[in-house]
Amino acid sequence: AELPAELRAHTPEAATLHRLLGWRPGGRFRYGRAQRLPYDVVVVDETSMVSLTLMARLLEAVRTESRLVLVGDPDQLASVEAGAVLGDLARAPGQPEPALDAALAAAGLPHDLTGGSVINGVVTLRHVWRFGGAIADFARAVQAGDADTAVALLRAGRPDLEFVEPDDTTGVRGDVVGAGRELTDAALAGDVPSALAALERHRVLCAHRRGPYGVTRWSGEIERWLRGARPDAPTGPWYAGRPVLVTANDYDVGLFNGDTGVAVATPHGLRVAFARGGVPTLHPPARLSEVATVHAMTVHRGQGSQFRRVTVVLPPAESPLLTRELLYTAVTRAAEFVRVVGTEEAVRAAVARPVSRASGLRHRLGRG
Repeated sequence: AELPAELRAHTPEAATLHRLLGWRPGGRFRYGRAQRLPYDVVVVDETSMVSLTLMARLLEAVRTESRLVLVGDPDQLASVEAGAVLGDLARAPGQPEPALDAALAAAGLPHDLTGGSVINGVVTLRHVWRFGGAIADFARAVQAGDADTAVALLRAGRPDLEFVEPDDTTGVRGDVVGAGRELTDAALAGDVPSALAALERHRVLCAHRRGPYGVTRWSGEIERWLRGARPDAPTGPWYAGRPVLVTANDYDVGLFNGDTGVAVATPHGLRVAFARGGVPTLHPPARLSEVATVHAMTVHRGQGSQFRRVTVVLPPAESPLLTRELLYTAVTRAAEFVRVVGTEEAVRAAVARPVSRASGLRHRLGRG
């Protein structure tokens, strides 16, 4: 709102990288070496989620005279695909360093992409705006690999950080039922802004999709809690108050993998509302082909999201998915309160186990 009118009129909308590059069936893109992106500046948010392959495609498409700004948290989970690009770039010594092309070539990807110095500087923002207090202290302890401090903070009884055993579901149930009641009331009343706000009141985050500590089990548990707390609530495949997660990009509708929304009652019938950072959009349920009910989600799915309150369900200490980055990513999704459900052994295992996967860039960038 503070920008001059002439700039506001030309501010571009955000897009996924696949949409920006013009993805085509078969894994091809419209923009690349032969046709570059027509932008002077490209800003990539949540860069920690970008794979090495997709970063290579982006570098191919950006003009050599353009400026590429990579924004993200290198301590969060990396892409589920190959590479940990942001982490390697942010931690690489000796900047500026024109070695990215060689590193990409070593990884079997296109090289000679940038035509000059790659890294002009790494800026670290130290002040956290999303949360503070014990959440921030705990996140820093996890980042530093300090398990003793992390456990002490969890057991300190701070109002914004709670630690409970796996079989203690009292607090989780209270948050789930409270958020569900608020969500359903707003959806039945057709109050789209309030329904979307209620969608972000509380979220359960799991490391696993299946099993006793996974999304499937917790989603079923939450469904039972909600039905028990409000037996008169609407039911069926589609009902007012159903929280949904988009599981595949739908360019025709303008919704993308990871978007969340809620079904609301309107004068024209049931519609599914999505915010996507702007004016909410409403879609008939029949137009949405790839969606799932979202009472709980994996930490990977939650990356990039923010919720007022978060419950983190940790698997046993021996789970290979239990890592420092996963725990850090999960707790930093919360703005006001974090509840960790698990054992002390699981917390210590997570803090002590950083992800070892890398893109190959860090080694190359560190060579003189």
